[in-house]
Amino acid sequence: MSVLTADGAAARQQQVNGGPERIAQLPRADFPPEAQAICEQVFAALGIDTPDSLAPYFAILIKHPGLFQRQMEAGITFFRGAIPMAERELAILRVAWRAGAPYEWSEHVAIAKGCGWSEADVERVIAGPEAEGWSDHQRAILRAVDELHGDTMISDATWATLSASWNEAQLLELPALVGQYLMVAMIQNSIRLPLGNDPRGLAAR
Repeated sequence: MSVLTADGAAARQQQVNGGPERIAQLPRADFPPEAQAICEQVFAALGIDTPDSLAPYFAILIKHPGLFQRQMEAGITFFRGAIPMAERELAILRVAWRAGAPYEWSEHVAIAKGCGWSEADVERVIAGPEAEGWSDHQRAILRAVDELHGDTMISDATWATLSASWNEAQLLELPALVGQYLMVAMIQNSIRLPLGNDPRGLAAR
């Protein structure tokens, strides 16, 4: 799809969320033993108690236990990853906006604001890498996301800018991060995942 505009966000959200969920959530009582074991392993790795229920996305994804486990493991990897949290969320927000993903966008707007990004920063993510106010490094992160979407490759110029601030582990992590959250957006959009904590979806700022 072409780059989403703010004016087109409502139509995109209707496209994604205008119909019923395509796959129902699995009640916790119906989890097979292997799925329950995966949940316990994942939440133990995160250092939290296993909750009584999962977020809607995970209560659907658990119907494919192997995919659920791999996605949760990837999430933990990026949560503890080489890229600083604020920069990670900058990249994820641009992925979510480019993908027109209402659930992913609204959830990560909240996370990004918890990392110090402002409402004005979120608006600039929508405007993209050419918006005023970004540092050269921040602009390169956003441009890298766009290049990966459009050409499945980071350009030499963008790579050089990122290399001035990041080490090799961080450079390796960025394409993987973009690919992971694009995959998540594809799944969430395709199953018409209902909006989560912020019902505004793509209107969240």
